[in-house]
Order: sequence, then structure tokens, then C-alpha cells
Amino acid sequence: MYLIINTIDDKQIKVILAKSKDSFKIKTVKGERRQSEKLLLTIEKILKENGASLGKIKGIGVVSGPGGFTSVRIGVVVANSLAYALGKEVYSLQLSEFKDNNDLVQKILNGFINKKSKKIALPYYDREPNIG
Repeated sequence: MYLIINTIDDKQIKVILAKSKDSFKIKTVKGERRQSEKLLLTIEKILKENGASLGKIKGIGVVSGPGGFTSVRIGVVVANSLAYALGKEVYSLQLSEFKDNNDLVQKILNGFINKKSKKIALPYYDREPNIG
């Protein structure tokens, strides 16, 4: 089972729990500028709703950008932290590398199958941050 995190939209969070390329569940939560408050709770909920646990996770995927500076950073940091804590690898994709959720799941799982995963994902920002 693979956990996929997508926080690039600053208005919502998407967490996907994938058993295979054709079998996955998506939990979407509105969280405008509240990803840091809601992401871990959303992960906990999708695991519980599907009778899964962090111990069953084989790898973690993350959409690494582009998007809002803070929302991208939160998704990537949580993915990296969970991967480190679980002793798993992480595989990241940028928004331009997939078409939809089906394509995202397929490409993330292919990344793990083809051994392209790494110990850490890096965020991708398409411009300088505007922190004000």
C-alpha cells in the first residue's frame, strides 16, 4: 500500500491510499491555507477508513510543486518525515508530469516499481516565494 500526498492547491488537500494502479481511495479535504492543521488528520482518517496503518505503507508519493510556497513545503516535509520515520522511500512528481489522479497513482507506483524512489523529495517552486 502506498500513501500519496498532494497539497499544491492552497484550498484543499488530497491524500490517496493506493493498493495498486487500479485500486485506490482518495480523501479530499477543504483546507484553505490550513494544510498544516489538516494534513496529518486527513492521513489518519484515510488509513482508519480503509483498515490500514502506517506499518502497511510500502512507500510515500508526493506532488512536489509548483504551487503555493507554504502548501508545497508542508506536503513535501510531511512526506519526507513519514518516509524517514517509517524507513521507507519517497517518490515525487511535479504537477506537469501527470494528467489526473489515475495518472498520478500509476506514475507514482511505477516510480517505486522501477526503483526511482529516493530517501528525500525536494520541493519545486516555479518562482521566488512571495512571503509577506
